[in-house]
Amino acid sequence: MYPFRNDETFVRNAWYVGCTHEEVAAGPIERTILDKPVVFYRSESGAAMAMHGLCPHRAYPLALKGQVKGDSLQCGYHGFTFDGRTGSCVRVPSQASVPSYKQRVYPVLERGPWIWIWPGDPSLADVATIPSLDEVGFGQGWKYLEPIKFSGIKGRYSLLMENLLDLTHVAYLHGDMGDFDAILQAPMRITEKEDRLTVVRPMQTGWTRFHASIFGDENRFEGGSESASITTFYGPGYITTTGYITSAIEGKEAVDKTIYGDMHFHHAITPETPRSCHYFGMSSRTHRLADKAFDEMLNPFDAAVRKQDVDAVEAIEGHMNQFGEPVVELLVNSDTAAAKLRRLMQRLIDNEQPR
Repeated sequence: MYPFRNDETFVRNAWYVGCTHEEVAAGPIERTILDKPVVFYRSESGAAMAMHGLCPHRAYPLALKGQVKGDSLQCGYHGFTFDGRTGSCVRVPSQASVPSYKQRVYPVLERGPWIWIWPGDPSLADVATIPSLDEVGFGQGWKYLEPIKFSGIKGRYSLLMENLLDLTHVAYLHGDMGDFDAILQAPMRITEKEDRLTVVRPMQTGWTRFHASIFGDENRFEGGSESASITTFYGPGYITTTGYITSAIEGKEAVDKTIYGDMHFHHAITPETPRSCHYFGMSSRTHRLADKAFDEMLNPFDAAVRKQDVDAVEAIEGHMNQFGEPVVELLVNSDTAAAKLRRLMQRLIDNEQPR
């Protein structure tokens, strides 16, 4: 299935964002992850849990009226109860004995603002494959805002990932936010290592509307600046886009990072089905840390830009479903990073297939 060679489109042995911390605060929730129903909840001690989302007794959704009992989750239909750590059935109210049955449970990890899930072979779950908080801009000296979530996007997750690797859509899809000519003319320096892909676009730009929104009009500079956009693919479900002024602003002796700080835009993309996905977004920054007015402006602005990407992906998916997948695909130089991403993803998918 486009853009891959066969019908298998998921990398299963990987960490994906399943939900935010806040989503499970009020009780269990259900989310489809890689074509499987999953129930997320917190145990009475506060630990995050995830298990197969349907009760094996009558296939009733465990998130629907499910009750947390210690580490376990009680089905809201007939009271069958399953241990969240082992999956074992621990109680059947209608009889004294319990069947020797284990519900599937998933490895989960809380990192940053999210609860991550490993939908593949649990014996292969490696926490070290999730990037550290410092590495992606959630560590000390960084501020991040409330998560932005789009659940059940009607578009395959590969479309959203490839959108993030090609910035030449910015002026057309998102309006005049920056120096579009600088983006178009920026060379791409691409490095690839194992399951990671990094795209660096060095640019020389003057003051733009994007600079004004991020740094504030009171910090306007008249000359040019040396900046860079860095897009990093950390695995099948996580991408960051970083924008920052690298080393110089014309007319200034040094770049004051308390004013012209670094900013990361985070993109956690989790397949729902082969043709739909979930999208968790967030920004983090090193400047204007105590500026509440900036927070109140930035999050709606960020959400509106991401919604434009979501709308584009859903439009493409809808037309592919109606008219079929592309017979001819016209690729140009700006698609180099996306093409490399496809090959990397195909390799990860192929490595999981039986030999």
